[in-house]
Amino acid sequence: MKQFLFLAFILIASLYANEKEKPKEPFEPLIQRYILDELKEIRTDHHRLRADLEKRVARAEVENTDRSARYITDTVGNIFYIIAAATSILIFSGWSSLRDIRKKTEDTIELKIDKITKKYNEELEALQQKLQEQSQQIISNQNKIFNTQLIHSLWMRANLETNPQSKIEIYDEILALNANDAEVYAYKADAVLDLNEYEWALNLSNKAINIDTEYGYAYWQRACANAKLNNITEAISDIEIALQNAQNLKDELPNEPSFENIQNTPEFIELKERYSS
Repeated sequence: MKQFLFLAFILIASLYANEKEKPKEPFEPLIQRYILDELKEIRTDHHRLRADLEKRVARAEVENTDRSARYITDTVGNIFYIIAAATSILIFSGWSSLRDIRKKTEDTIELKIDKITKKYNEELEALQQKLQEQSQQIISNQNKIFNTQLIHSLWMRANLETNPQSKIEIYDEILALNANDAEVYAYKADAVLDLNEYEWALNLSNKAINIDTEYGYAYWQRACANAKLNNITEAISDIEIALQNAQNLKDELPNEPSFENIQNTPEFIELKERYSS
């Protein structure tokens, strides 16, 4: 995982450098080719692991089926030996009708075979179900690991990006993988504020707060949007909640450009004095 992240970071940095139109180093194409080969090898290993898992599951199912069949065969053989011995005893004990002996023997055999077959079919089905659930769990865990790595890579891209619209597109990619991430909505609201889309930023901040009611940065972004919309009371209230949940934001209070419209109001001045002490 660390190797994948390191290679992804190098590739992102290389792409970012190309966008800035920096002169290409003589070995840059070789480095990019090396990174792409390593990523391809990691993906190939992932598919190989999945194929190996499926083979092991199939092999285990076949082995259990063979074991059950051998057990049934041995059991039926033992039953026939027992029946043969019992028949001999009955004949010598005075049973006169071989037809009755044959019928009773057939009924006994059928009954025993039915019970054994039913029992081992149930056990085999339970084993197959368990193996299938374990396989699905392994595949699900692999997908979660892949998505986590991809989300981390997208966050790195967003941190390197300076264009608000490009940041918004990256945040949308993250939300497509995890739609319940309050942090992504809050940072997307920050990028939207840079585009002067204050109503949109307000809506995104509300989504972040609905997901995590104690996330201070979401209240901070909503305060910025309310301040730009001249909703002074709401902005002051959100600032206070944000500072209560994230003490590190108090250093940003005097320098936040979005609070320009409300910085001379008595409420804002009182709030700034209270948290500056």
